[in-house]
Amino acid sequence: NISVGSSGSVCGLFGAKLSEVFCRICESRRTSQGRIGHEVRMEQCRGVMCSVVLIGLFSFIPFVDWAAHLGGFLAGLVVGLMIFSFSVGNRWWVGIWFLVGLVLTVVFYTVSLKYMYNEVEPPEEMRDVCGYYKQFFEDYECNCQLNDGR
Repeated sequence: NISVGSSGSVCGLFGAKLSEVFCRICESRRTSQGRIGHEVRMEQCRGVMCSVVLIGLFSFIPFVDWAAHLGGFLAGLVVGLMIFSFSVGNRWWVGIWFLVGLVLTVVFYTVSLKYMYNEVEPPEEMRDVCGYYKQFFEDYECNCQLNDGR
């Protein structure tokens, strides 16, 4: 089924924040500033994981789309790996995190698009979009190119 909502994008923000923490956890803890930064990142990680668990639990309430939450979280996580990899000080870790993010992004989006185009069928009443809107709005004028203004 196709669903609509903004909660998937909010889960994507949580995924991106978690990927930032993953990328920055590799930074040095040798100085006092590094140790403080590490403790802050660990606290952020705990906060994000708590939020993810709560959203995961709420995802199983009726009429809430768990797939959108999971998809948004995974998309934010893998794209965030690419974006936040450049904030790492060590070039070796920049390359590792960027490549991991790039490969996972390509794989996830390829699988998602393949599934969407090959497996998802729109409901019968949505096949004729102009007819669908005409049944609800008397003055609706169809301007789509597929139906030649029917």
